Amino acid sequence: MSGPNVLVTVQRPLYEELTTEASRAKLHRLAGKLVFNESGDPWSQSEVIDRIGAADAVINGWGSCTFDEKVLDAAPNLKIICYSAGSIRNMAPPVVFERGIRLTHAAQVIAEAVAEFTLATVLALLRRGPEYAAAMRKGGWTKYGGAAARARPSRELYGKRYGIVGASMVGRSLLPLLRPFHVEALVYDPYLTEEAADELGVRKVDLPELMSTSDVISLHAPILPETREMIDGPLLRSIKDDAVFVNNARAWLVDSEALIQELKKERFDAALDVFDEEPLPDDSPFRGLERTALTPHLAGNSDEARSRLIGSAVDELERFLLGKTLLYEVTRERLATMA
Repeated sequence: MSGPNVLVTVQRPLYEELTTEASRAKLHRLAGKLVFNESGDPWSQSEVIDRIGAADAVINGWGSCTFDEKVLDAAPNLKIICYSAGSIRNMAPPVVFERGIRLTHAAQVIAEAVAEFTLATVLALLRRGPEYAAAMRKGGWTKYGGAAARARPSRELYGKRYGIVGASMVGRSLLPLLRPFHVEALVYDPYLTEEAADELGVRKVDLPELMSTSDVISLHAPILPETREMIDGPLLRSIKDDAVFVNNARAWLVDSEALIQELKKERFDAALDVFDEEPLPDDSPFRGLERTALTPHLAGNSDEARSRLIGSAVDELERFLLGKTLLYEVTRERLATMA
């Protein structure tokens, strides 16, 4: 039996970047016929429509057009879309599910990279490594017991209370990384059941308790109407002195003006990877804040994660062809709570 006709809409230069030699070889073994986007740009919707007619499967990614009725009407044989990226909402309208087309994504790959970056950020803020390194470059020598070190001591994550806002793929990927530190893990997520919390080994709490009692807080919730500025002024003011606050999710979740006002007080440390306006303007007030580490929306951007993205989609395609359970299937119900 010949393999499926597979349409790869990811432009060739990006395809090469997001694959390994092994994943490319697997795709060639699985497919009966492969059609690639040989251009340097994402295909427009009309370009996809012109090429999708014989496709049984599609591998797409960043820059993909929306697979609406016009696209699906041109794809009578389409059975599965393997999305080699994370944020899937704009690509997959309800009609995809109405037509019985299976849908998977590679968000888990990105989630693992974001979780690792989150842990690295938390450790850097607690232990103050970058701060001490910067002092050394300027000729300083802040020894343990010195005045500066006593004012801003190096602290451990071990045994701290860690609050996770959102039991998303990132939040769940972070939990195994935290176990060696024996933290007390709190989670706020209205979609998380008590049974699921027990299975994860966390305590489900309300948002005010998490924000006011945690030593470390990291945000991992999706963009939904109900999460818009869910971290508001009163919650930010409730954060403990000398806590650590990390947002590697979306600026959407936080009242940015209230956050700026609270960070000006220099009560706690913060690390921000996401902003309302990106790139962050040169005159942004965030740039002048002390005790605040800024990074340019790169938490999920590692060489290893990027090279695994299409490989993850190819693995899902293989499971589909073998009749196995898809590990990262997106259903209509799941999409309602995803970014």
